[in-house]
Amino acid sequence: MVFKTLSGPTIAGLCALFASTFIAVTTEVAPVGLLIDMAKSFNITEGHAGLAVSAYALLVAFGAVPITIATSRMNRKMLMMLCLGGYVVSNLISAMAPSFGVLCIGRALGGLSHALLMSIAAAYTAHLVPERMTGRAISFVFGGTSLGSVLGVPGAAAISQLTSWRVALYVIAALAAMLTIFIALYLPPVRGADTKALKVPTIRSPHAARIFGIVIGVNAIFFFAHNLLYTYVSPLLLAHGLPEHLLSIALLITGVVSIFGLWAAGQVVDRWPAGGLFGGGIAMLTGMTLVYGHLLSAWPSVGAVGLWCMGYAAIIPFVMSGAIRARATSADVAGAAVNSSSNMGILLGSAIGGHLLNTLGFAVLCPASVVIALGGILLAAFNPAAFPRRLQHD
Repeated sequence: MVFKTLSGPTIAGLCALFASTFIAVTTEVAPVGLLIDMAKSFNITEGHAGLAVSAYALLVAFGAVPITIATSRMNRKMLMMLCLGGYVVSNLISAMAPSFGVLCIGRALGGLSHALLMSIAAAYTAHLVPERMTGRAISFVFGGTSLGSVLGVPGAAAISQLTSWRVALYVIAALAAMLTIFIALYLPPVRGADTKALKVPTIRSPHAARIFGIVIGVNAIFFFAHNLLYTYVSPLLLAHGLPEHLLSIALLITGVVSIFGLWAAGQVVDRWPAGGLFGGGIAMLTGMTLVYGHLLSAWPSVGAVGLWCMGYAAIIPFVMSGAIRARATSADVAGAAVNSSSNMGILLGSAIGGHLLNTLGFAVLCPASVVIALGGILLAAFNPAAFPRRLQHD
């Protein structure tokens, strides 16, 4: 995505934020690619190992809004650097963990960093660009989340296969340390909220609150549906006959495909929110349906996962821009609410998905994800005030 009218420092800042969301999501979802090796290392089931994702999401789900409000007057750039430092510590603790419990503690510390960084990233982006370019800029910055799936998950899986899952986490810690330096050099500073005293931001109108609530609800539903199944995508693909040594390649393919969803969303997010989100939801729903049972063999099932991930990646910019567009509260708190609801979906998806996998298997897990995703599509479709069919710009 090219922003021809923006200054060099602004473009550098957007790239720095892009890299930050990449590290954030790579740290969060790395266990998806390491799940099988972690389970073997600690002698636990794969469903139990999925709690490494839940521990991270728990802190984000309940910490995003209060932490963002508490730090509303602090320097945004300094906060970004502190968050990245938190990722370094989190990955180091997890890599050295002597037990699964200690690993979950390390993951929870990373969740605190994620709670703040992903909450302020969208608002930080909005401060850097003109309002008419907000949606496209957010789409670009949150492209780092897709790159985290493209390179982070399969990259961690590949390193784990070549060495060990602990080395994979050491590598992520080193990348976070290097990015902290990059942020210090190239991210333009912006101010926090212009408030003289710490207070909870007010909701500006009941109508705006309703629209905002619908956006947040749609976001939580899609994240729940996605993570209910995607947390366990490695054993899912193995169940379809994919050889274990090809998992990292398969995850790389699905991640690459998801970038096309994000790119497509960037083309329409500032013009046709309803149609774009509906298209992403249908792609997600179709891919999830195709991996049910034994309809597809190994590589066709990888293609189905790619279609589902492409649709999921496309949904994110519509939700982020929709939350800010609702103008129900400050941009920072709007971002925190989206972040919190996203991780509530991740928390419930990874935890409930692990339980369903251990007790009932994919025969129930797959259709459950499909039904929940359909609910998100219907909620968005019947609320055009939250996701307008067309946006007009001055």
